[in-house]
Amino acid sequence: MTAAALLAVAAGVAVAAPYLPDDDGTVLERVPARSELERLAPLRAAVARAPDDLEAALALATAFIELGRRNSDPRFIAYAQAALLRWLARPQPPERALVLDAITLQYLHQFDAALVLLDRALALEPRDAQAWLTRASLLELRGDYAQARRACAHLVRTADAFTALTCLASVASRDGQLPASYRTLTTPAALDTRVPPALRAWRLTVLAEMAERLGDDAAAEADLRGALRLAADDPYVKTAYADLLLRTARPGEVLTLLAGTEAQDPLLLRLAIAAHRIGNRQAAPWMRSYEERLRAAQRDGDRTHEREQALYLLEATGDAASALAYARRNWAVQREPADLRIYAHAAASARSAADCALLARWITETHYEDRRLPSPLGCDGSPGSAP
Repeated sequence: MTAAALLAVAAGVAVAAPYLPDDDGTVLERVPARSELERLAPLRAAVARAPDDLEAALALATAFIELGRRNSDPRFIAYAQAALLRWLARPQPPERALVLDAITLQYLHQFDAALVLLDRALALEPRDAQAWLTRASLLELRGDYAQARRACAHLVRTADAFTALTCLASVASRDGQLPASYRTLTTPAALDTRVPPALRAWRLTVLAEMAERLGDDAAAEADLRGALRLAADDPYVKTAYADLLLRTARPGEVLTLLAGTEAQDPLLLRLAIAAHRIGNRQAAPWMRSYEERLRAAQRDGDRTHEREQALYLLEATGDAASALAYARRNWAVQREPADLRIYAHAAASARSAADCALLARWITETHYEDRRLPSPLGCDGSPGSAP
């Protein structure tokens, strides 16, 4: 649930030479449906008519954030920041504007700045459940489980029981209590139709992650399928499901799952990897398209996809040393299970005993559990296995 300044996002991509497809039917890129943008027209008009209407500005910013998240497109995050700018420039910004701006910064991996804004917001409104949940997810993502648990605990008093329990169990599962946390969340409440679909989808993705770490891929797949039924356009769920399919040697199913998602960088990468593994002719154009987007991101100073860059280097070029450098920098910022797996894989492929030792110490100190990680991590000369 999953720059203070407005971002300048370039519209084009840096290319060495234009790619001309052999087939006129080849999809180069998909953009958000026109209808999605048109639906925001009334909100944009409302803000233009009444620039001092806070509720209209918050609604527009929220809509842009959701559009950006659903399409993995940072341009819409920038638009959300622009919608909030008038309010954030005030000597005492409204509390809800601070929370929404923190969410945009979280998307852009500016976690320290996001936490500062959340602290300011919570000083103004200590019972804001959205602020506490966002703070908990940020701290959990960074591997600060003690502070994340404290943030989740506030949800017991400020949110519903479903949200609070999911938050607490998610953190506990990464802090030495994986089996117990999994049992806690596998209750009929997960399927309670009275709970909003977005919350049920969130719990199912949390459960899927736990099941994978417990070594139960069948349960993980069932949970991800359930999450997709509730949130069919969620790129996080699709990425997690595609990674499971790739890990279990089912690349053909990835092409079906991700058909039409080429516009979203993480999903384009999974499409390219899957196509490469089965010799599909789309592998080369998809990989070239992803390479172009990487160059554009590097040109713009975008460091939000370093985990994917490490994965790309391992899968497409076999450059373990460069992959390790990206994975190491990514690990310094965020420590999700997927971050750990790609770092461990890159360290093993590069045969870096120092990085494997660092990860082994972290696993020991946090009591983190993942049965899919080799033990030892694989820096004894073996290349390890892909995440």
